[in-house]
Amino acid sequence: MKPSPIKFERPLQKYQRVITWSIGLFIFFLILSTQIPPRKDARQKSYLGQAHLPRGIRNNNPGNLRYSPLNNWKGKIPISQNTDGAFEQFIEWRYGIRALLVLLKGYIFRYGTIEAMLRHYAPSNENNTELYIQRVASDTGIPRNQVVTSTRETLLKLAISISRYENGKGYEITETDFQEAYKIM
Repeated sequence: MKPSPIKFERPLQKYQRVITWSIGLFIFFLILSTQIPPRKDARQKSYLGQAHLPRGIRNNNPGNLRYSPLNNWKGKIPISQNTDGAFEQFIEWRYGIRALLVLLKGYIFRYGTIEAMLRHYAPSNENNTELYIQRVASDTGIPRNQVVTSTRETLLKLAISISRYENGKGYEITETDFQEAYKIM
Protein backbone atom coordinates (compact mmCIF):
# COMPACT_ATOMS: atom_id res chain seq x y z
CA MET A 1 0.00 0.00 0.00
CA LYS A 2 1.21 3.39 -0.98
CA PRO A 3 1.33 6.09 1.60
CA SER A 4 -0.92 9.04 0.78
CA PRO A 5 0.88 12.18 -0.28
CA ILE A 6 1.14 14.97 2.24
CA LYS A 7 -1.07 17.94 1.36
CA PHE A 8 0.32 21.38 1.87
CA GLU A 9 -2.39 24.05 1.85
CA ARG A 10 -1.61 27.67 1.43
CA PRO A 11 -3.35 29.78 4.11
CA LEU A 12 -5.46 31.74 1.59
CA GLN A 13 -6.72 28.62 -0.16
CA LYS A 14 -7.94 27.27 3.15
CA TYR A 15 -10.18 30.35 3.68
CA GLN A 16 -10.98 31.13 0.04
CA ARG A 17 -14.63 30.11 0.28
CA VAL A 18 -15.17 32.13 3.45
CA ILE A 19 -13.45 35.19 1.96
CA THR A 20 -15.39 34.94 -1.33
CA TRP A 21 -18.68 34.47 0.53
CA SER A 22 -17.93 37.42 2.86
CA ILE A 23 -17.08 39.74 -0.04
CA GLY A 24 -20.24 38.69 -1.88
CA LEU A 25 -22.34 39.31 1.22
CA PHE A 26 -20.72 42.72 1.73
CA ILE A 27 -21.45 43.73 -1.89
CA PHE A 28 -25.04 42.47 -1.57
CA PHE A 29 -25.67 44.61 1.53
CA LEU A 30 -23.92 47.60 -0.02
CA ILE A 31 -26.22 47.44 -3.06
CA LEU A 32 -29.25 46.81 -0.85
CA SER A 33 -28.48 49.85 1.31
CA THR A 34 -28.56 52.14 -1.74
CA GLN A 35 -32.05 50.87 -2.62
CA ILE A 36 -33.63 51.52 0.77
CA PRO A 37 -35.02 55.04 1.14
CA PRO A 38 -33.48 57.11 3.94
CA ARG A 39 -35.16 56.73 7.29
CA LYS A 40 -37.60 59.49 8.00
CA ASP A 41 -37.26 61.27 11.30
CA ALA A 42 -39.75 63.58 12.96
CA ARG A 43 -38.17 66.71 11.46
CA GLN A 44 -38.68 65.55 7.88
CA LYS A 45 -42.16 66.38 6.75
CA SER A 46 -44.25 66.46 3.65
CA TYR A 47 -47.57 68.11 2.84
CA LEU A 48 -47.66 66.61 -0.66
CA GLY A 49 -51.15 66.17 -2.03
CA GLN A 50 -53.05 67.57 0.98
CA ALA A 51 -55.76 69.28 -1.07
CA HIS A 52 -57.07 71.51 1.75
CA LEU A 53 -53.74 73.38 1.94
CA PRO A 54 -52.55 76.27 -0.27
CA ARG A 55 -50.90 75.15 -3.50
CA GLY A 56 -47.34 75.99 -2.43
CA ILE A 57 -47.72 74.05 0.80
CA ARG A 58 -49.33 70.94 -0.74
CA ASN A 59 -46.52 70.90 -3.35
CA ASN A 60 -43.83 71.19 -0.62
CA ASN A 61 -42.90 74.35 -2.55
CA PRO A 62 -43.35 77.38 -0.24
CA GLY A 63 -41.93 79.77 -2.85
CA ASN A 64 -44.33 78.54 -5.56
CA LEU A 65 -41.43 78.00 -7.95
CA ARG A 66 -42.65 77.31 -11.48
CA TYR A 67 -41.81 73.96 -13.03
CA SER A 68 -38.84 74.02 -15.38
CA PRO A 69 -37.08 71.04 -16.96
CA LEU A 70 -33.86 73.08 -16.68
CA ASN A 71 -33.96 73.09 -12.87
CA ASN A 72 -32.60 69.90 -11.41
CA TRP A 73 -33.47 70.73 -7.81
CA LYS A 74 -32.43 68.32 -5.09
CA GLY A 75 -35.55 66.45 -3.94
CA LYS A 76 -37.57 67.49 -7.01
CA ILE A 77 -40.38 65.19 -8.09
CA PRO A 78 -39.93 64.29 -11.78
CA ILE A 79 -42.51 65.73 -14.20
CA SER A 80 -43.79 62.21 -14.91
CA GLN A 81 -44.91 62.03 -11.26
CA ASN A 82 -45.72 65.73 -10.75
CA THR A 83 -49.46 66.11 -10.19
CA ASP A 84 -49.42 69.92 -10.49
CA GLY A 85 -47.68 70.41 -13.83
CA ALA A 86 -47.26 74.19 -13.56
CA PHE A 87 -45.30 74.31 -10.30
CA GLU A 88 -42.42 72.29 -8.91
CA GLN A 89 -43.20 69.58 -6.37
CA PHE A 90 -40.69 68.28 -3.84
CA ILE A 91 -40.52 65.01 -1.92
CA GLU A 92 -40.19 66.87 1.38
CA TRP A 93 -40.88 70.34 2.71
CA ARG A 94 -37.18 71.03 3.40
CA TYR A 95 -36.27 70.42 -0.26
CA GLY A 96 -38.78 73.03 -1.40
CA ILE A 97 -37.35 75.51 1.09
CA ARG A 98 -33.83 74.61 -0.05
CA ALA A 99 -34.77 75.33 -3.68
CA LEU A 100 -36.16 78.74 -2.65
CA LEU A 101 -32.95 79.53 -0.73
CA VAL A 102 -30.72 78.51 -3.66
CA LEU A 103 -32.83 80.65 -5.99
CA LEU A 104 -32.70 83.62 -3.60
CA LYS A 105 -28.91 83.37 -3.30
CA GLY A 106 -28.66 83.54 -7.09
CA TYR A 107 -31.12 86.44 -7.29
CA ILE A 108 -29.24 88.39 -4.62
CA PHE A 109 -26.05 87.98 -6.63
CA ARG A 110 -27.69 88.77 -9.97
CA TYR A 111 -30.25 91.47 -9.11
CA GLY A 112 -29.02 92.91 -5.81
CA THR A 113 -32.13 94.60 -4.40
CA ILE A 114 -35.52 93.38 -3.22
CA GLU A 115 -37.21 95.43 -5.93
CA ALA A 116 -35.08 94.03 -8.76
CA MET A 117 -35.34 90.46 -7.42
CA LEU A 118 -39.12 90.54 -7.10
CA ARG A 119 -39.70 92.17 -10.48
CA HIS A 120 -38.11 89.03 -11.92
CA TYR A 121 -39.44 86.53 -9.36
CA ALA A 122 -43.03 87.80 -9.41
CA PRO A 123 -43.64 89.48 -12.79
CA SER A 124 -46.60 91.87 -13.06
CA ASN A 125 -48.42 89.69 -15.60
CA GLU A 126 -48.95 87.12 -12.79
CA ASN A 127 -48.73 89.16 -9.57
CA ASN A 128 -49.27 92.53 -7.98
CA THR A 129 -45.51 93.06 -8.05
CA GLU A 130 -45.61 96.48 -6.40
CA LEU A 131 -47.55 95.14 -3.42
CA TYR A 132 -45.22 92.12 -3.25
CA ILE A 133 -42.16 94.42 -3.11
CA GLN A 134 -43.76 96.60 -0.41
CA ARG A 135 -44.68 93.59 1.75
CA VAL A 136 -41.28 91.91 1.51
CA ALA A 137 -39.46 95.18 2.22
CA SER A 138 -41.75 95.80 5.20
CA ASP A 139 -41.48 92.23 6.55
CA THR A 140 -37.69 92.10 6.28
CA GLY A 141 -36.94 95.68 7.29
CA ILE A 142 -34.74 96.00 4.20
CA PRO A 143 -35.44 99.04 2.00
CA ARG A 144 -36.60 97.98 -1.46
CA ASN A 145 -33.62 99.59 -3.27
CA GLN A 146 -30.92 98.70 -0.76
CA VAL A 147 -28.35 96.20 -2.00
CA VAL A 148 -28.96 92.94 -0.15
CA THR A 149 -26.17 90.69 1.13
CA SER A 150 -26.58 86.93 1.07
CA THR A 151 -26.35 86.14 4.78
CA ARG A 152 -28.15 83.42 6.69
CA GLU A 153 -30.25 86.07 8.47
CA THR A 154 -31.21 87.81 5.22
CA LEU A 155 -32.15 84.52 3.53
CA LEU A 156 -34.30 83.61 6.54
CA LYS A 157 -36.15 86.95 6.44
CA LEU A 158 -36.69 86.76 2.68
CA ALA A 159 -37.84 83.12 2.73
CA ILE A 160 -40.33 83.74 5.55
CA SER A 161 -41.74 86.83 3.84
CA ILE A 162 -42.01 85.23 0.39
CA SER A 163 -43.65 82.07 1.75
CA ARG A 164 -46.14 84.22 3.69
CA TYR A 165 -47.00 86.25 0.58
CA GLU A 166 -47.24 83.17 -1.66
CA ASN A 167 -49.29 80.97 0.69
CA GLY A 168 -50.96 83.26 3.21
CA LYS A 169 -50.38 84.20 6.82
CA GLY A 170 -49.95 81.16 9.01
CA TYR A 171 -48.24 79.16 6.25
CA GLU A 172 -44.87 80.88 6.33
CA ILE A 173 -41.63 78.97 6.80
CA THR A 174 -40.59 78.55 10.44
CA GLU A 175 -37.06 79.07 11.68
CA THR A 176 -36.80 75.31 12.33
CA ASP A 177 -37.92 74.55 8.75
CA PHE A 178 -35.33 77.04 7.50
CA GLN A 179 -32.55 75.40 9.54
CA GLU A 180 -33.42 71.94 8.19
CA ALA A 181 -33.24 73.27 4.61
CA TYR A 182 -30.12 75.34 5.22
CA LYS A 183 -28.27 72.21 6.45
CA ILE A 184 -28.74 70.50 3.08
CA MET A 185 -27.74 73.45 0.88
